[in-house]
Amino acid sequence: MSYFPHRHGPVPHAVCVSLSAPEFPPSPSGPVGSRAVARPRAIDTLLADRGQLFRALFHASPVAKAVVSLDGCFLVVNDALCRLSARIADGLIDQHMSLLAHPDDVPVDDPYNDLDPYLEVAGERRLQRSDGSTAWVVQSREIVRYSNGDPQFVVLSLVDVTGRRQAEDDLLRRALTDPLTGLPNRRSLTDRLQHAVALSRRRGLQVGLLHLGLDRFAAVNDSLGHEAGDQLLCQVADRLRWSTRVEDTAVRLGADEFLILAEDVVDLDALQVLSDRLLRVLDEPFHVNGREVTLSASVGLTLGSDTDPDVLLREAHSALTRAKASGGRARVEVYDEALGPDEVDQLQLETELRHAIDSGELRLFYQPIVSLADSSLLGYEALIRWQHPTRGLLAPGAFLSAAEDNRLTSRLGAWVLHQACGDAAGWDHHLRVHVNISARHLAEPGFGDLVSDALERSGLPADRLELEITESTALFAAESTLRAVSEVTERGVTLALDDFGTGYSAITALHRLPIHTVKIDRSFVADVVTEPATAALVQGLLHLGQGMGLQVIAEGIEDKAQADWLREHGCAMAQGYAFGRPAPLSRGSRGHRVLGVPSH
Repeated sequence: MSYFPHRHGPVPHAVCVSLSAPEFPPSPSGPVGSRAVARPRAIDTLLADRGQLFRALFHASPVAKAVVSLDGCFLVVNDALCRLSARIADGLIDQHMSLLAHPDDVPVDDPYNDLDPYLEVAGERRLQRSDGSTAWVVQSREIVRYSNGDPQFVVLSLVDVTGRRQAEDDLLRRALTDPLTGLPNRRSLTDRLQHAVALSRRRGLQVGLLHLGLDRFAAVNDSLGHEAGDQLLCQVADRLRWSTRVEDTAVRLGADEFLILAEDVVDLDALQVLSDRLLRVLDEPFHVNGREVTLSASVGLTLGSDTDPDVLLREAHSALTRAKASGGRARVEVYDEALGPDEVDQLQLETELRHAIDSGELRLFYQPIVSLADSSLLGYEALIRWQHPTRGLLAPGAFLSAAEDNRLTSRLGAWVLHQACGDAAGWDHHLRVHVNISARHLAEPGFGDLVSDALERSGLPADRLELEITESTALFAAESTLRAVSEVTERGVTLALDDFGTGYSAITALHRLPIHTVKIDRSFVADVVTEPATAALVQGLLHLGQGMGLQVIAEGIEDKAQADWLREHGCAMAQGYAFGRPAPLSRGSRGHRVLGVPSH
């Protein structure tokens, strides 16, 4: 009998096997259960019917197998191959192996071989199943030959490795994809940028990079909470993804920065058109946890063709740094020169700030807070300064942005809190100290413990410490912020709302947190005597604060006329140059004391 029917009918000189089973002698007497004499030997069983055994092993094999003609057509297939290809046996028999080839693979062609080219494939390949899905297999073959050595047919084995390949692809995807937004990450950008630059050289076009940095995202993230901030970043990523061209790639570089790789750019005007479109897309309000949030982004642009990819990235980052340095929002800068002296100076400042705390270069200045009724001293607001070894005394505006960029706001805040509590503990017992707290610091775990530790180490009573926060922090306070505020106020620490009236909603902010004091912003106080509209607004803020039983402090008072108007309209406390500028502690005979309040 022949092993399998040939697709072209009887084959001359086909190998035929017709072996009869030998008669086994009766088992001689021996020990009970002796396997050597109770059963036929394995070789005898194999020789009994070699063809029948081959069929059984072939069809029962869990590995997909097929008997294939020399020209690549299926002759016999087992159930495992049918399951692997999602086809029935009748749909495979007499079909060429290319039926299973994946359409995205290059067709196999080798006319100078005795066997069909598809039979020569060894190792991993992918197949397309009848339902359109992909299966990965390891292909191997064994040629069955005639007695004269000529090939007769091929036994093909296909080991399914789809699971392993999917796991490998998943690991690769994770390595090249930002886990939060699903956009390609910085690692993926390297390969794509190199490919784009090489392609642009051949096509005679240019590659454009748009480096986007969200404006003031850190403040929004801290106010809303990190979970809401992550949702916001995902929405930004989605807008960038569907608003770019097919040939462009949106990448998340990390934190609040994204990059658009634009291929086949004709000129700078075309790149600026793309930039304008993206900024308009980001101008539309975002919705997070039922709240409407407005964002903007600053952009750095660069364009090149015969340029090293790393150089392009540095140029785009340099342009973005210049756009951010302007202090505005939604600024667009085009790279047109090397990094300027101002940018080098800012980068150096950020590096030096990391060492300022440990080096003892930070200082606290104190500005008096007085009673408007008699100018008596009520307390001081602590204000940070940096005594730079070569640049001199730096105000907060010169380095706080660098602290934010380097995630140093919490370290600075902790230093200020401990220093201010320690200083205030040596003042007269009726004087209070006000300390500004950033939204980021307030939302961090352990803030309540930090305040408790500062009070205990200094010996300052809790009711002599007042923490100042901004209106936006109060309005968008996350759960972590609310918990931290609850912890410190339960100890007796009070809370002041700074810049009252300039934020989103003063009344809402007052209801969200246990506010003790509100500070009317200096921008209102400046025109309170000369501008009736401003005077009416300040009067309304005073009535609101007084009606809610809050202490009210007017900031930025610079002359007697402003002080008199505020006192006449019921404002009890004041702060400004008219009563004293921020100044350091002076050293007297009995240790540190605060500079006195000037008379006026």
